[in-house]
Amino acid sequence: MSAVGIDLGNDTCYVAVARAGGLEAITNDYSQRATPSYVAFGPTCRDLGTSAKNKTVTNLKNTIFNFKRLIGKRYNDPAVQNEVTYLPYVTRELPNGSIGVEVSYLGNTSVFTIQQITAMLLTKLKDITEVACKGKITDCVISVPVFL
Repeated sequence: MSAVGIDLGNDTCYVAVARAGGLEAITNDYSQRATPSYVAFGPTCRDLGTSAKNKTVTNLKNTIFNFKRLIGKRYNDPAVQNEVTYLPYVTRELPNGSIGVEVSYLGNTSVFTIQQITAMLLTKLKDITEVACKGKITDCVISVPVFL
């Protein structure tokens, strides 16, 4: 059993595995050590990581990025209101006061919470790690660097 660590950043994520007496950085499906923290929604599919970042130019309003800063915050927080002015995608206040992201996905308008967007990215990182380790990953440590 190897120890897996994920560094969840606002711009990029890194995955490393401790095994055989050392640390090994895991590369994604584009052979890059850094996986962009991007989730893109389209008319037929959802893209994560590098492929989502590549679609930013052509699908800006449905590509979600810089969302880590919004995790666990309320929509009416002054810091959130300042942050959303810089985001090209549509944000909404959900009934419980949290933040929702409105996107066009599979031909419908959908609203996802920031936690759901984060879960989508973490699932992609898990899949990348399982391919690299040639086995199922059940335990990992997630580092979420502070943002001031």
